[in-house]
Amino acid sequence: MNVRFDRIVRIQAAMRDNGWIAIVILNHDDYRYLFGTDRAQPRAVIPFHGPPELIAFTGEEPELRAALADGKVHVFGSVGGQIHDVVGRLRELAAAAPAEWAVDGRYKVGIQQWFHTPAFLIDLFKTVNPGIDVVSSDPVMDPLRMIKEPEEIALMTEAQRIAGLGMDRARALLRPGVTAQEIATEATYTMMKAGAEGTSTPIYVNFGVETCMLHGRLSPAPLETGQLVLIDLTPTVDGYCANLARSFVMGEPDDRHAGLLATYREIVATVRGGMHPGVTTARLDELAGGVCAAHGLGERQVYGIGHGIGLRFEEPPASTIIPPHKNLPLQDGMTVTIGHTILAIPGFGGVRFEDVYRLGAAGPEILFDYPIDPVVSA
Repeated sequence: MNVRFDRIVRIQAAMRDNGWIAIVILNHDDYRYLFGTDRAQPRAVIPFHGPPELIAFTGEEPELRAALADGKVHVFGSVGGQIHDVVGRLRELAAAAPAEWAVDGRYKVGIQQWFHTPAFLIDLFKTVNPGIDVVSSDPVMDPLRMIKEPEEIALMTEAQRIAGLGMDRARALLRPGVTAQEIATEATYTMMKAGAEGTSTPIYVNFGVETCMLHGRLSPAPLETGQLVLIDLTPTVDGYCANLARSFVMGEPDDRHAGLLATYREIVATVRGGMHPGVTTARLDELAGGVCAAHGLGERQVYGIGHGIGLRFEEPPASTIIPPHKNLPLQDGMTVTIGHTILAIPGFGGVRFEDVYRLGAAGPEILFDYPIDPVVSA
């Protein structure tokens, strides 16, 4: 465990600016960001002042006390014990907080509310803490987490490299009759053997018309000559996510295949050229839309060409999930994917080339430059 007290101090300053008494950690990504490791059930309280407090079962106490010598470890032997500890601690923090932080007698506590936050825990938390106002922790956590430190970039680069190994294996298996299950199994094995912990999303291996799916699956029917193939790999390394997507044609591409592939390659190049600090994803979508229109595919554009990525697969800006994020300016040090959306002709197929970039003052830097080589001999 590597407790990041520097990050915790910055979080506490932002909490005080917002008038929050605590942030309760329930998610793997926040826990790993602050404590440098993960647990099967990550639980912690970051109070508005003082050391962080971990919540653990009795058997974990010696390990955590040794790692968090300057902090508190609330130990419990049952779920009831955990609830009692947290409720009591939040009451103590409310009693110690400035009275002006309370709104109608209720003090604010931040909790991440994203894809992997258990809804039942949020409901339970509200039930046992009727004097607490639960708010999203995003306003405090996102400004810190969006800007990546060098060690974070190194882990994401390694994750992208491993994704490239998985893509190499997947491409080598492309032949008529192969199944998506075979490809996904071999790609996963290759990535795990190379050091991936797992994947942040299901692996997508789509054939033919199923390449139209924005969020795919494993196509049920074997691959046929003349079909498009879309493979999207998302391995993680120490919690940090990769995102590498490539499209292929099994055999000689026809005019529609070639048109879609050429258009998407141009989209990537154009959007990459337009990325700089201060630009918004709305502007990047405009650039992508211009390319689509120039190729007669303007009506096929799906907005949301990129999104933030890090310890979560999608981080701000995430305009396909939270529309106002389309106006969020990119900043130096952000990590962003380009190629999130599909360019598809319904009833025929779609393509996507996706990579991860670090945004710098001089423009975007691709973390791992994997080739775009879409034609596979039958």
